[in-house]
Amino acid sequence: MKNIKFKINDFVIITERFENIEKNAVAIILEILEEKIIVFFIGKKIKIEIQENKIQFLDVEKTGKSYSYKICNVCHILKDINEFDINQTDAKGNKTTRPSCKNCRIEIDGIALNTEDSKKMEQEKPKLLFICPICEKTSIAGITASIVKDHNHHTGKGRAWLCDSCNTGLGRFKDDVDLLKKAIDYLEKHS
Repeated sequence: MKNIKFKINDFVIITERFENIEKNAVAIILEILEEKIIVFFIGKKIKIEIQENKIQFLDVEKTGKSYSYKICNVCHILKDINEFDINQTDAKGNKTTRPSCKNCRIEIDGIALNTEDSKKMEQEKPKLLFICPICEKTSIAGITASIVKDHNHHTGKGRAWLCDSCNTGLGRFKDDVDLLKKAIDYLEKHS
């Protein structure tokens, strides 16, 4: 007898740990079989067969801001909102949380800039005009652009001062040369 509780493309969470998949990991239903359901666990990037009684429907629209649970954008596990640090304030003055949970932030943030390099870079901080070594934008340091100390998140070693946009861009690409090459390939393909 075909399953009618779920349908293809429903989002679900796993209700208990299964193999290397944590409880509350988010998946999408790909196929519904007689005895099992085939789901794709987003955070693990794996497809598995699972029994219907091991999953629960998740309305992803009822997670995140103004709800008590949120899906981490890295591990894709449904977690209590308190598992996410405050990130910034939105246009209405409301606090927002980071898109990644505290556990995933540890890996994302990596090793902090070491104290010795931080002090050395502080002495070399541009005071007037600043030209970003990546985007080459010229600005008045700290006035027309924020500048930041960039560092290697795997070693903690300081690199250089960058405009905050370029620093954020490197972070978005996880300081990964291969990802940046893919971005270049993409731009060349679509130019």
